[in-house]
Amino acid sequence: MKNMEFDDMDHMPEWEHFSRFGRDDEDEENLSSVDAEKVRLKVTRAKSLYNQARAVYKYAALFCETLEGELAEMTANLIMQNALMLCPKIVGAEGADMYILRMENASIIRTNCRELETQVRAADMFEICTPEYKDIVLDEIEKFRILFIEWVKYFEKDEFEDDWGLY
Repeated sequence: MKNMEFDDMDHMPEWEHFSRFGRDDEDEENLSSVDAEKVRLKVTRAKSLYNQARAVYKYAALFCETLEGELAEMTANLIMQNALMLCPKIVGAEGADMYILRMENASIIRTNCRELETQVRAADMFEICTPEYKDIVLDEIEKFRILFIEWVKYFEKDEFEDDWGLY
């Protein structure tokens, strides 16, 4: 890797920075044990997804440091634009706790991940990266995708209607 050390790539805050998720003390006291467990599991799924998004971001940034050639800078910018969106959109989905906003953020996350994967594959196709590094990033994206599916599976439809008709 050229200029960066792995530990320097920790630009995304730890999940604990958003400690209010699932920790509303007044509300938590009024929850049944079943509902409290649902909240705990929801926060656990979101935290796991968020932490994997941080890993995707780190490995994408390190991958970008290895790019060479005339397309390197543009490709790195596109990769990082997509990688940078994952964590904030997870936080936005969890903070809103409205089905429509959660689905909207999930859709954006999926789009960013798919574009990120395409850009990493394009770097390989253009022969501006080291294939082994490409595989590491793609493996991290796949781990993220699996956690994402589990996270979205538990979104609960609420009474709010989507005035755009998507969700």
